[in-house]
This record gives sequence, C-alpha cells and structure tokens, in this order.
Amino acid sequence: MQAIDKLCLLLEGQGEHEAIVDLNKAKDLLKTNDQKAAIAIIIDAFEGDHELMAYTMQREGQQWTEVEELSQASSRVLSLARRIRV
Repeated sequence: MQAIDKLCLLLEGQGEHEAIVDLNKAKDLLKTNDQKAAIAIIIDAFEGDHELMAYTMQREGQQWTEVEELSQASSRVLSLARRIRV
C-alpha cells in the first residue's frame, strides 16, 4: 500500500488522475484482503488503458530526477503485484 501511495503521488504530477483512482481502489481492496481483485486492477493499470508500463522504462543519465523516481516507483508496484498474483 505504501508503494501505491508513493506511485500515486508521482502520477499526480503526470496528470494520470484516472490511473490514480484505480490504484486507490486497488489499495482499498487490499485493506479488505481482496487481493485477487486488487492485483487485477493494478496489473490492468499497467497493461491496460492507463498504460502505466511506460513509466517503468529506465532512462539513462547521471542525475536523479522525477523520471527516475517514477520509473522506480512504478516498477516496484508492478513487481509486487506480480509476486502477489502468483
């Protein structure tokens, strides 16, 4: 849930409001132990209409920027969701 919170905060700056709504729905489902539904929403946010997968791409560069932070946060949420799904 903390990883989702961090990602949502970063997605605000990208104008991804619909994705944030869906990720918060998933977070609420995790609180009720409905992991299967929550994971489905998270995976869909990355692979479906919101296309959050684009944010997981690493960028080259020496300086730590919001792009790298967004990449790390989105990769973490997707990785955790995939591990829970299995």
